[in-house]
Amino acid sequence: MHLFFQPDTRITELDEEEARHSSKVLRLTDGDIIYVTDGKGLLRKCRLKVLGKKVHYEVLESSFVPRRPFSIHMAIAPTRKAERNEWMVEKMTEIGVERIDFIVTKNTNTESMNRVVNLTRLNRIAAAAMKQSQQFYLPEITVNNKFESFIESRTEFVKLLAYVPENHKVQHVFQKTVRNQSGVLLIGPEGDFTPEEVLFAQKHGFETVSLGATRLRTETAAVAGCHAMNMANL
Repeated sequence: MHLFFQPDTRITELDEEEARHSSKVLRLTDGDIIYVTDGKGLLRKCRLKVLGKKVHYEVLESSFVPRRPFSIHMAIAPTRKAERNEWMVEKMTEIGVERIDFIVTKNTNTESMNRVVNLTRLNRIAAAAMKQSQQFYLPEITVNNKFESFIESRTEFVKLLAYVPENHKVQHVFQKTVRNQSGVLLIGPEGDFTPEEVLFAQKHGFETVSLGATRLRTETAAVAGCHAMNMANL
């Protein structure tokens, strides 16, 4: 399946980048069949109409792909390097995630926040990963969420925080994920959550969980946690 992304259902033309990809990379020509999603579950079977450098399409069939019976919500204090944040968004989208929030904790470097978390670029990366992994829902991505207000607003059935106190064992995120239920997992910054932040989260229903026996970088922890929650729902 050749899958393309067009969020505006009123438009029946691929944007410049998508058009170039269809002709130069996929070698698609006039009359070939493609599929187009709006990132909100709509899937359309279309026939290409190539007009020079412009690539239009005729919609032949439309269907709606239902959401998964569960949702995975990842909340992450971003790293100081943009490419690492972009990598984790790409990989979590490929694995399967409904929402990604970048949160500001006490140990988050706020001065570099806007530089290392570019929402426009992250959405573009997520859209490419959605297409590559043959999915039809674009994850919602937000930035600059304050830790305390974020914690207070959560209504997910399962609320988890990746944090293992010294000399204290906690269960793995896989064990604490409830199948077919919504869940949110918080990943801390370089320097981890403060004890006060952990206590605040616990008072609001969050449980601390482990991501394994080794210490992981923020971006690795996010991808590992997202994967574990998906595996627990198989």
